[in-house]
Amino acid sequence: MKLDISIMSEKFKHSLSRLDKIIYSDQKPRIAVFGKYNHGKSTLLNAIFGYEAFKSADKRETVENLSIEHDDVMWIDTPGLDADVHGKDDAAALTGAFEMADYLFLVHQVTAGELDKYELDIFNRLAVNTTDYSQKMCLVLTQIDQKTGDELNTIIDKVQQQVSLESQFKEVKIIPISATRYLRGLEENKPIFCEKSGISTLFDEIEKIKNNVIKTREKEKFELINKIAHSLNEMELVINQEMNINKNKQVSLKSDITCELNKLITKVA
Repeated sequence: MKLDISIMSEKFKHSLSRLDKIIYSDQKPRIAVFGKYNHGKSTLLNAIFGYEAFKSADKRETVENLSIEHDDVMWIDTPGLDADVHGKDDAAALTGAFEMADYLFLVHQVTAGELDKYELDIFNRLAVNTTDYSQKMCLVLTQIDQKTGDELNTIIDKVQQQVSLESQFKEVKIIPISATRYLRGLEENKPIFCEKSGISTLFDEIEKIKNNVIKTREKEKFELINKIAHSLNEMELVINQEMNINKNKQVSLKSDITCELNKLITKVA
């Protein structure tokens, strides 16, 4: 039986890459905006920046991870999930989330209702990469201006229930916002629109991330080193098992050859 360690090596391939990013990054936090295609990622980024830094359209604009610095944060706009039939964009988005980012804003459009199976699957894939991923991300619900207060509360309750029962997260921080309402408030100089957009809560979260980035990275670095060490120990065990199997095969083969040789000698004698 041949034992293949290539699958096991994948366990820490991403960990090594992420550790490299942590060690060689500057002190600016890296935040990835992550979510399904056409759920408002680019509009959210434009609201955070206060101007149109990213194109938002009905056609796909982001097909690779795009990074841009703003207000001492490196923002990563990832390709929209579930838009590329070949899955290449999803792989790029996951790389942006797993390896490049210190923190994730997972974007979901409230007009779509509750989370779908694809989004929950992505959440679970994110969750297995660290024991504390719920502390490194929040779920940003967009387009809240399209729902009444009661409708929004119902959706929030349902999403929180989904996360608790159908994903590996026990809970997730949810921040409901209207990026378009905020941008309209800026454009028309109407502070009430900005206030009702809910985006001030998101800005508070960004400030917390900026203040805690060094501490957060140190904690993650410690976890990654332990994970890599554990994976290496597992691989060493597999290699030793394979060597023992091969050694036992050689011993068995040598015994069979000796036995056959003795039979031949006996027959000749």
